[in-house]
Amino acid sequence: MIRVIKHIIVEPTADQLPRLRRIEAAVVARFPDATTEVIPGLLEDDLVVEVRLPLVHLLAWRAARESWGDFRPDAAEPPLGWDSEGRG
Repeated sequence: MIRVIKHIIVEPTADQLPRLRRIEAAVVARFPDATTEVIPGLLEDDLVVEVRLPLVHLLAWRAARESWGDFRPDAAEPPLGWDSEGRG
C-alpha cells in the first residue's frame, strides 16, 4: 500500500501534550488505517505528529485537516495576528 506522510507541527505551549493527544485521536478517529507517531521537530522544542496516510485518503485528508483547525480548545478564535480566513 502506498502511503503519504503528513506532518502536523505542534509548537511549545502550555497545552502542547494535550494538543498532541487531541491530534492523534482526531487522526485515528477519522482515518483508522492511518498511523501516527510523535517525533522531534526541526526547532528545539517543537514536536511533530507524523501521520502515515494511505494514498486513497489524500483528498479526504485535506478536508479533514481544514475542519480540525489548530486543535486548541478555543479553536473557534484564530491565532493572534491571523484573520478569520487563517491568513497571518
